[in-house]
Parts: sequence; structure tokens; C-alpha cells
Amino acid sequence: MPENQIVNTPPPVYPFPLTITKIPGITTPFAYRPCDTWVIDQIFKNDDYRLPTIKNFQPKLILDCGGNIGCAAVYFANKFPAAQIYSVEPEKNNFLLLRLNTALYGNIHPLKSALWDKETFINVETEGHGVGDFMTFETTADDPEAFRTTTVGKLLAESGFDEIDLLKIDIEGAEKEVFGAPDVDKWLSKVKVLTIELHDRMKFGCSYEFFKSISKYKWFFAQRGENLIFIRESLMV
Repeated sequence: MPENQIVNTPPPVYPFPLTITKIPGITTPFAYRPCDTWVIDQIFKNDDYRLPTIKNFQPKLILDCGGNIGCAAVYFANKFPAAQIYSVEPEKNNFLLLRLNTALYGNIHPLKSALWDKETFINVETEGHGVGDFMTFETTADDPEAFRTTTVGKLLAESGFDEIDLLKIDIEGAEKEVFGAPDVDKWLSKVKVLTIELHDRMKFGCSYEFFKSISKYKWFFAQRGENLIFIRESLMV
């Protein structure tokens, strides 16, 4: 190919209407569907992932579990540009937008998977849970819609880091499995800051498993919007 030849590559075609906008405080354009305006407002307008002041908090590893269309990952990338961010999202159309919205960030790593208590197969149920609420269910390898899960422990091991500076979880009820896992203490003991939305309205027992696990450790607690924020006591002294 000649050095200066221009190649006209058609843009990717998305199976839904898109709006591309500039959000104050965000360095890159952001794409969303009409049904995504609520999450845009939650994260960028209402600042739902703003953390309490933590002295000298410069995260190296952020796990964004329940990445949706990339709002939280992009928000954190602009707040903490030195952090490596792994954003996990199972729903196929959400993942298309997650990958698009994070393409200009070398420190955001989109993963099409779902957080679970073990490595297995799940599928995504997209009907009957409301806009943006997609639940995952364990299935078998021969399910044509199945794909592999991941775990917090696996994400941490594959990142190459020893600790999780910030763990964000919004996984539509799967927190029951994640915090009820036999190995929960192996990775929870390495989490510095945790922000989570609980979904007992979708799956009974989420809060029970969550609070049973985190109660073994001392945390500073705060809340913003639907998110509960837990910060290791050692970071607040």
C-alpha cells in the first residue's frame, strides 16, 4: 500500500440508534442509546462513583465488574489515569458500546464475561428485568448462548497486581454467588476500596452473603446514590 494512500473503511454498524456526545470532564466522545440516559446521568451528572476523600489514594488496579456501556470505566480512567482498569460485561449489546467507548483508553481492558463464584458457563437473560437490568444464570457448555465466567481471584491473578485498589460491583444479583464463594476471603482481604449496588429485589439473599463476608474486616462506610462504599480502615487514618 502506498505510504499516503487513504483507505475508506466503513464505520461499524450497530443494531441500535446511537447518540455521540461530549461529557464535561471526560476527554473523549461518548456513545449511548436512548435507553442509556439514566446511567449517563447517574455516573457523569450525579457523580455516583465519587469516592470520599482518601489521602494519597492513587489506584493502580481497578476492577469494573458490570461494565455496562463503559460509563464507570471511562469515569475512573479520567479520575485515575495511571490505573489499569479491567471492565467486565456479559451482555452483547452493552459490550459493543463498552468496547467503542473505551477504545481510546490504553489503560481500559474490556472483557466479555460475567463475574461468578467459579469458572463455569452462564447465559444472559435480557427480558423481564427492566431497562439495563440483565441477569446471568449458570448453564452448560452445550448451551448455544453460553460463555465462560470469570472470578475476582482470576482477574486479580491475571492483572499481575497483588491488591485490588478499587473493586466496583454492579452485577444484577450475581453478588450473591460472588460473595458466597468458598474463596471469597482470599481476594476480599486484598481489596482496599469496594463500591457495590445490591440487588435483593432481583435475587433474594444478596445482602446476606455480602454483609456476612465483609463483616470480617474493618471498613469506613459511605453511600452515594444506590452505591454502598467501603474503604479499608487503614486508608482513613
